[in-house]
Amino acid sequence: MDLRHFSENPQNAQKPENQRTRLTKRLLRENLLELLKEKPVEYITVKELCELAELNRSTFYAYYNDVPALYREMGGELAQALLDHIRAINQGGQIDTAPMLSYIRDNRELFRLLVYRDKYLNANQPVQLQIIQGYFDISPELHLPCAPEEREYFLQYLYMGGTGIIHRWVQNGCDLLPEQVAGLISALIRRAVNK
Repeated sequence: MDLRHFSENPQNAQKPENQRTRLTKRLLRENLLELLKEKPVEYITVKELCELAELNRSTFYAYYNDVPALYREMGGELAQALLDHIRAINQGGQIDTAPMLSYIRDNRELFRLLVYRDKYLNANQPVQLQIIQGYFDISPELHLPCAPEEREYFLQYLYMGGTGIIHRWVQNGCDLLPEQVAGLISALIRRAVNK
């Protein structure tokens, strides 16, 4: 599985990591992704992860408090990579959804396991909340077709409606082209705004 979105030094790292630490964390991440294909993170134990990774549990605890902490770190880094991508492709204009969706499709297994893992959208997950906040932080750069006092509501609608569609699309294995999904989201937004 492609782990290119996970930086050499995680966001919460206090100092640069040596090669052994990076390799150990990479091994833990790769094996956690394998286990996530079989069951939710809530049912994965440190013992199980360490056995699969062929590491001692004390090695795991040197870096993480529990499996959900590792999961949140990985999901947070993937969410940040998505937000960075959105910011890079949308300099001061409307959000161009098709390139964002292509990015998600190209990394669909990571997004399915770390972001859109539940059958239905759950906006209370920490990774979902990170994406929502990041999306709102990007929003001042965007020109939206609404009054200033309506901006927050419009953004919430865009995010929740669009994310619901993207969630279902990822759950369906990205079965439609990114341009099709982008067109669907755009059409639904236009209908809502023009009513």
